[in-house]
Amino acid sequence: MSDIMQARAVMAKKLNVMVRKIEGATSFLLTGNDEYTPDEIYFVVASSDESALSKVFADINFLIREFLRPIDIQKNDSEGRTLANYVFDNGLKAQVTVCGENNLPKFGWWVPYLDKNGAAMGFYPSSTRKYADPTTEKPAFEDDFSDDFEDDFDDMPVIPAEPAQPEPIAAPEPVAAAPISIPEPQPVAPAPEPEQPDRDIWNYFYSKVNVAKHAISGGSVIYAYEIIGELRTLLIKMICEANGITEDYLHSIDLLPENHRAALLKTYPAKPENGPMISALAAELSIFEEIMKRSSR
Repeated sequence: MSDIMQARAVMAKKLNVMVRKIEGATSFLLTGNDEYTPDEIYFVVASSDESALSKVFADINFLIREFLRPIDIQKNDSEGRTLANYVFDNGLKAQVTVCGENNLPKFGWWVPYLDKNGAAMGFYPSSTRKYADPTTEKPAFEDDFSDDFEDDFDDMPVIPAEPAQPEPIAAPEPVAAAPISIPEPQPVAPAPEPEQPDRDIWNYFYSKVNVAKHAISGGSVIYAYEIIGELRTLLIKMICEANGITEDYLHSIDLLPENHRAALLKTYPAKPENGPMISALAAELSIFEEIMKRSSR
């Protein structure tokens, strides 16, 4: 990875953390129109509360100046949006657009890092959504040399190609016909009733809980620990997505409200013993059922 691509990735990661600390910021997107502009990076920070936009811009501008140290800043307002252009000594140029969720700017592609209210999902076409920064560097040269050498071929004589001689085709060997068997007609099973949309996740979670309980009672402590950890990772993903976070779940969970962190901390067994491990498993089940209850409302 080149220095400019590395700087681009680091900036996206740092701003992703910064924006989540800003009260009122409900969407954060990496956007672009051309995938061959690594030195130009575009971000959109949006809020569902238009009265909070000036504060959101002041906060993000302060954090960028304080922690990213741009060498030049240009700010302007256009179409109800605030655009800030930052230049950095590593050659990277960043544009940050601050706007309302109902006034998102158009771009050719977008990567949602934060979308609490689904505003970006509703505005941008799903076909232009990317799950990671698609930007790459342009090749050092173009492959089309036709213009450079066109004149060199004008005077070359045309040499007719000799007609190709067809290769003899061997006659296929006779193959004995396989006996044909007609299967007995089978009774048609009735079509299964449609399952509930969340049935699979319910079954998966409860089956894992049961396996962990048996592992604990059978003394398979390490196996039970692994299952508890697997369920916790799933819960973190579900909590993040319920809060509009679609990427980088483990990195983002500590930035969510304290009640989520407090609930998750109960899923870590205090000791590798039956009582604490069962308590951790019960805490995971409680969180899971609460998430599923809210999603069905």
